[in-house]
Amino acid sequence: SNPVTGACAAGSLFHTKFVANTTDGNKPVSKVNVGVVAACAPSKLLASLPRGSTGVAGLADSGLALPAQVASAQKVANRFLLCLPTGGLGVAIFGGGPLPWPQFTQSMDYTPLVAKGGSPAHYISLKSIKVENTRVPVSERALATGGVMLSTRLPYVLLRRDVYRPLVDAFTKALAAQPANGAPVARAVKPVAPFELCYDTKSLGNNLGGYWVPNVGLAVDGGSDWAMTGKNSMVDVKPGTACVAFVEMKGVEAGDGRAPAAILGGAQMEDFVLDFDMEKKRLGFSRLPQFTGCSSFNFAGST
Repeated sequence: SNPVTGACAAGSLFHTKFVANTTDGNKPVSKVNVGVVAACAPSKLLASLPRGSTGVAGLADSGLALPAQVASAQKVANRFLLCLPTGGLGVAIFGGGPLPWPQFTQSMDYTPLVAKGGSPAHYISLKSIKVENTRVPVSERALATGGVMLSTRLPYVLLRRDVYRPLVDAFTKALAAQPANGAPVARAVKPVAPFELCYDTKSLGNNLGGYWVPNVGLAVDGGSDWAMTGKNSMVDVKPGTACVAFVEMKGVEAGDGRAPAAILGGAQMEDFVLDFDMEKKRLGFSRLPQFTGCSSFNFAGST
């Protein structure tokens, strides 16, 4: 199955090996062969995958997902660390560590991974959403209905209408109030599908955290905040135009528990170190400081 297009085809299931690097947490150390079960799919299924892709690896909480297969083959923990870059190469580490950037990840925040309807996808629970420390008028019950899913398949967050509308309205209001705090006056431009709010990049201002826009905080179960700066909430769609990377789910009614309240996409995970621990049923997250990023892992250290 191609997770981008939804296209499916028959493929032969077989045992194979892939070569990976062990790591000391800072750099690759040595090569290791990992035996896995894989399917050889026809080349047409590679359509619409990112440039350079040669296949798809599942990362869900499933027995055939890559983390579970690595855990079984290498006798390590069913756990993986993911760090998606804003640009350049990111890193995934299977088996529980050692973790990169220990000075930033030793005090990592954790929130429970929750099960939803037998799905192997990764879900977390949100208690509230804030924009610039002001709570968005979305009830905890609305956020709990359907849960919040994480997906690297989507490039940006999808929100059910009863969550999307209050968040977008709060973001727009906070952005309009920024000039009083010395920020530039954001100038709206014609929207670019699928986004509703787009702005002239010259009017936004920029800093190490991305475009100078209101911060969005997701209060997760466990008491911590998943804080998003402009780096995670804005996306460049064409030269001179950036859009708010929140999109309303189509064909889903407000409060419909068959759909997640939100699906966090790749943009919301960039330059976060994420620790998916399937054994302890928890997700760790830590934002890397603005002077570094997921692309700073040293891939040149392999022997």
